[in-house]
Amino acid sequence: MKVGSVAALIGLAIGFALPCIAQEKNTVDPQVRQEIEAVLVKGDEVYNKGDAAAFASRYTEDANKRTSEGPLSGREAIEHRHALYMKSFPGELSHELLQVYQLGIDVCAISKLSLGIWKGYGVFIFVREADGWKIRSEYDGTLIE
Repeated sequence: MKVGSVAALIGLAIGFALPCIAQEKNTVDPQVRQEIEAVLVKGDEVYNKGDAAAFASRYTEDANKRTSEGPLSGREAIEHRHALYMKSFPGELSHELLQVYQLGIDVCAISKLSLGIWKGYGVFIFVREADGWKIRSEYDGTLIE
């Protein structure tokens, strides 16, 4: 009877411990979260100033971005499209960082975004480069509220 109770307790302990371990694997260091948030905030600031080159500098050279208007490939294409956006949609761009997940050595971030009447969410894959975190891939889904 005692052996069965001990086995049951061990089983329960393992059952409770495994989900905690799984959560810890995807947990991002708070400093990394702050760095990712700083990249998004900087992007908002330079967008609002109309600086497409500074906005695009947050992306890797081979970055891709999916928008409601279609895909963009490469930093140059992203810069060009955002120069047009800045002229067509002046206003205050803002991101609210909602979630950050570790994906091996990369980081996935989910944000809520707003630009005038446009509201939506962005999903980013960040990679660390020599000069800090850069966006390798982005999907933004916006809608009018």
